Amino acid sequence: MITGTSAPRLRGSVSVSRPQWVRSAVHHLQVYLLMWVWLWAIVVVGAAVAIAVVDQVGTVNVSVVQFVRTGPLVWFLFSIAVIVATTYLTAHVANGMTRRSFLTGGLVAAVSSSLLHAVTGAGLLLLEGALYDRMGWQHDAEPGEDYTAGVWESGLGTLLVDHALLALSGTLTGLLVGITYYRLGGWWGTLALPLTISPILAVMFMTSWTEAPFVPFDAPGWSAYLVGAVLVLAAGLAFALLVRRVPIARTES
Repeated sequence: MITGTSAPRLRGSVSVSRPQWVRSAVHHLQVYLLMWVWLWAIVVVGAAVAIAVVDQVGTVNVSVVQFVRTGPLVWFLFSIAVIVATTYLTAHVANGMTRRSFLTGGLVAAVSSSLLHAVTGAGLLLLEGALYDRMGWQHDAEPGEDYTAGVWESGLGTLLVDHALLALSGTLTGLLVGITYYRLGGWWGTLALPLTISPILAVMFMTSWTEAPFVPFDAPGWSAYLVGAVLVLAAGLAFALLVRRVPIARTES
């Protein structure tokens, strides 16, 4: 006989049958995908309007889409990740799921969404280049008569690696900063910012448009991407270490 208290379990039997980390990843991805649609819809419309306006009042000779990579992409993903890390953990544990499933699902969703943003940004940049070529415009990295090549001139592989590192640094650094504030509180979280936010700043510095990749001393260009990858991995590992034993206050759960 089915009692009244068993109805909610039956209604959620399909989702409960999945591993906790999968459900966690799905919940995180719902947020990330919504923000992906929102961001790139604005980018496409904004870039189209900007190019049309510049074409009417002057000469189109610089990439518009590239500027998404130097700020909005990275810091947008950073802010979303901070919100996810600080608000989802309490509800996740309060609903009977483990910190480990939150960690695994959160990292899977973060990496997946970051790669999706990287592919989208690189694809739009290449489409913009094709449009410029068709219209006879100069697809430049900097305004001015002298041509300055962008990362896209190095090929699709380099372009994807460049965007992926930036997107991953934004998302994983955001998760790290968020969980640091959650675990240590406002004062210590703020004092820890020079350390917790360093991966995103270092990656942005080493992969600037004008010196991409920027390598001090006499080192090959790929070493900047290697250092960036190590920093991104370090941010992910630090996030994992902080989540595994993070205390959940009774007043929150």
